Amino acid sequence: MTIHIQGERIDLNEVSRLYPAAIIRYADGTVTQISIEWYDETPSADVELLHYAICVHFKEEERAPALFPCEDRETLEEEIAALASQLNG
Repeated sequence: MTIHIQGERIDLNEVSRLYPAAIIRYADGTVTQISIEWYDETPSADVELLHYAICVHFKEEERAPALFPCEDRETLEEEIAALASQLNG
């Protein structure tokens, strides 16, 4: 099965993980992705939300993960709905 995220074609047979995330920056400058649940439940002055993203990890470990940024939560939810629609066909 093939899906499309932000215009890019992705073969699900090549995907090991597909999930939404919050991309944050800690006070020390470290940028990382965390679960949206963690971000929602753990407010901290030491964490800056940069954006949300759909993250795709591939079965081939040498292939870099793909991140599809979303400027806000509403856009992320629209992307998730579009994915669900494709998956439910």
